[in-house]
Parts: sequence; structure tokens; C-alpha cells
Amino acid sequence: MKDEDSLLDREEIRQGLDAEVKRVSDLFRFVLKYKRQFQPSGVEFAGLRQYLPSDDASRIDWKNSAGTPDLYVKEYDEEVDMDVFILLDCSDTMTFGTAEKLKSEYAAVVAAALAYASIDANINVGFCMYGDEEQVFITPRGGTDQYDLIIDEITKPEHYGGKIDMEDAIDDVIGQIKENTSLFIISDFLETGGEWKSKMTLASMKFRHVMSVVTRDLRDYKLPDSGNFRFESPDGAEQLVVNTSKVREQFNEKARQEEEALEEKIKGGGSAFIKLDTRDKFSARFAEYFDGNREAW
Repeated sequence: MKDEDSLLDREEIRQGLDAEVKRVSDLFRFVLKYKRQFQPSGVEFAGLRQYLPSDDASRIDWKNSAGTPDLYVKEYDEEVDMDVFILLDCSDTMTFGTAEKLKSEYAAVVAAALAYASIDANINVGFCMYGDEEQVFITPRGGTDQYDLIIDEITKPEHYGGKIDMEDAIDDVIGQIKENTSLFIISDFLETGGEWKSKMTLASMKFRHVMSVVTRDLRDYKLPDSGNFRFESPDGAEQLVVNTSKVREQFNEKARQEEEALEEKIKGGGSAFIKLDTRDKFSARFAEYFDGNREAW
């Protein structure tokens, strides 16, 4: 009976996540922006060739023909459709939270919304989850069945916990996913192990786009002025009582410096950077980013 109750609980979680993805504030505005940014144009410029009598005269490239004895037309090749791939960190540090949602819960909604928007824009989407090791790896595909599969995996509690090795995770994606892909890495980047910057650089060289979505809880970078607090390690093995009123300024400044260093490291690896607080409306943050970085994407 316990197993049946567990399955019922997970189905409720799955339905709740699916419903939330579809009612996220400003989601449809986000989807429209997402379509404009990511939808392949269908063709890409291949070069110039000399105009032939059988060509449509409207295709003449007058700018490049000027000052030459011949006329030229632009040639185009069919563009290979772009895929989207989402790498989700589900390690111990992601299961922390002091707001309405844990970071892992918030990140799950972000990942599912990206998958939903991709499929809605007729873009194939793939997905993986990493904790102690690869938990899930779903190759890119389209259709609502793919979205349902991603939702199913995101809501399995056994996938969460452990420590992520971001270097290995990115390396796995590089080895298995095609070049014409936009890669989204969703993580708090707090305990990522390994020297992942070099792998991120390789990913940025291989893939069409790489975006790191740094997901943080307020208490990851700002302590309250509230006296004694009990803190616990992500794995629950250690506890510590700290007077936050005495250490908050030092902690907040240290956290600020580390976030600046992380942003520099991510951008230095060729990845786009977005920081999301679990209290943010993420669709608005994505829309703001694309408005300001249209040419880069």
C-alpha cells in the first residue's frame, strides 16, 4: 500500500508541475520571444553566383553586382533544424530553499518550461539530470510525448541528491549531442567539482549557443540580521549554530565576490549567463535577456 501511496503522491506532483508550467506568469509572451530567437529560418546564405537568364530577376544582388560587368544572385542552402538540450543539476545543494520553492523545484519548472516552449516552437528538445552520476539522458526529439517523458523524469525523487561533477556532465553532453544545438545548463554552481570551465569552452565552440542559468536561493548570498541560526550541510551530516547578526556582512560580501567570479568564469567559457533567484518570475528574466542580447542569439 505504501508503494501505491508513493505513486499517487508522485502523480500529484507531476500533474502539479505540468499545470504550473502551463500557467506560469507571462509564459506565452516568453514563448513568442523564444520562437523569434530560436526558430530556424529554414535557409542560410551559401554564397553568390552569376545571374542566369532563367533566374528570377528579383533575386539579383544589386549591391554586390554594382561596379562589375556581371550580375550576381544570392544562393541559399536549407538550414539544418536546431535542437535544444537541457542539463539539470539535481545534486544536494539544489535541494535547499527558504522561499516558496526549493531550488530544485524552481529549476524543475524552468527546465520543463524550456522543454514546453521548445516543443511548442517545433524544436526538438533533449534533457539530462545529474547528481552523483548521470541520472537521466534523453536524446532530442519533438512532440508532446517528449515533454511528458521529461516531466515524468523530473518528478522522480530518486533522481535527486549527491554531488554533481559538472566537468563530466558537460563532457557527456559534448560527446552525445549534435553541433547545431542550444545547450541550457541549470545549476546553482555551488559544489560542481572538477575544472569545468575548459569543458564549457569546448561546449561553446561545438554548440550553436550555451546558456548557464544560475539558480539561487536568497540565503545562498544574503544572511538575515536575526541572531542565532542553525545551519545544516547539504547531506545532513553536519550542523552548525551561527549568530548571523555578527557574520552577515562578511558573508554577504564574500558571496558577492564569489558570484562575480562565477559570472566571469562562465562568460570566460563562452556561455551566456542568467542568474535567477527562486523568487523571480523567470519568464520575465529570459525575455529581458533576449531583448538585450538579440544579436548574440
